[in-house]
Amino acid sequence: MGKLQRKLVENLISRNPTEKREIGNRIVRALGGDPTPQATGLPRRRGTGDGGIDGRIPILIRQRVITEKLKRKPDGSQFPVSIAKSEFELVEAQAGFNIKIERDSFERDRINAFVENLRREGMFAGVIVTASGLCPDAESELQRHNNNDMDLCHILLEDLLSGNISCKEIEFVVGDLVEQLRVSLREYITSEI
Repeated sequence: MGKLQRKLVENLISRNPTEKREIGNRIVRALGGDPTPQATGLPRRRGTGDGGIDGRIPILIRQRVITEKLKRKPDGSQFPVSIAKSEFELVEAQAGFNIKIERDSFERDRINAFVENLRREGMFAGVIVTASGLCPDAESELQRHNNNDMDLCHILLEDLLSGNISCKEIEFVVGDLVEQLRVSLREYITSEI
């Protein structure tokens, strides 16, 4: 990615935890989401380092359309035939959001904690944004969950800031994401001066 985005990420990593939390909240809002922690049936979270859900964002996700096609018999009657290729339609859903603005890579245990929190909240999609990427075990674990019953997307913070976002199964509902992030970060920077 570009030097500007990398320098900006390095600047964000050097901030204190309160500032990092505010930056994370602004990113969630720029994605059209809600950064308010919501944990169903649990006491208030004891900290932010447990892999929890840092917010919820609206997404479009492909949902399998379960149908059978009908094939005509020579006598005119019909019988069902399973479709060979899966059919999908885009539906709106909520995705859990987790952001880690730290020098350390996102670890396997943290992904599993995030997935368990998604399941508890009845969500099957999640977006993870990191400043330093995933460790190798975490990449394998993310792929394992994606091969089973979850749709997880990992985005590097510098890619997000440049607008270079690639999530296979998840589309963001928000309009021009790059412009939303620019406006939000510009407001944050000017409010500090």
